[in-house]
Amino acid sequence: MVILGDFADCFSVSKHDKSPDRKTLLHQEIDSVRDHLEQLEGLEIKRKIYIAGNHEYRLERYITQKAPELFGLVDIPTLLHLHENKWEYVEYKNHISIGNLAVSHDYGSAGQTAHRIASQRFGVPVVIGHTHRAASFSRRTFGGKHIQSAMFGWLGDVKEIDYMHQAAAKTNWCLGFGIGYLLKSGEVILHHIPIVNNSVILEGKIIK
Repeated sequence: MVILGDFADCFSVSKHDKSPDRKTLLHQEIDSVRDHLEQLEGLEIKRKIYIAGNHEYRLERYITQKAPELFGLVDIPTLLHLHENKWEYVEYKNHISIGNLAVSHDYGSAGQTAHRIASQRFGVPVVIGHTHRAASFSRRTFGGKHIQSAMFGWLGDVKEIDYMHQAAAKTNWCLGFGIGYLLKSGEVILHHIPIVNNSVILEGKIIK
């Protein structure tokens, strides 16, 4: 299981204007994130990977700029108890390889074609988060290898978005997740699973 980043928002230490309607205490958000991580940790999953996004990176940037004395003492893996619960942690601006697939929160670009740009730039299949969009791009190498890159959407609540127009978020962002099948050859076959009306179709079954 791979979390693609921005699972924690770190809103209280972001540079955005703070709405008084939202919680601004970091420990409240950390407690909420831990509650959700515990749900995932209760599943029988052999390997759990937490990839940090630019939102988790807000904490490191805040400490670097505002409280450098705390650098190395306060960080996301420690606050979220990731290592104790057997999560592999991938820092922001890094990636992890699964077969021939390079998985990262982002590769420096956003928008509708971010996955395609990254795949063509590096010459390997990629999966990214970051964009909240869903798209897949497939091609073959000259030697016949299958290269498929994707972004799978997001798992947030669009009604909670307050930093952009609701219409833009509703029409551009897609609820969903993805599944990858790792072949013995190292190639990965990717499937986008959209969430429509609070339901998904998975292996022929409708799941609410």
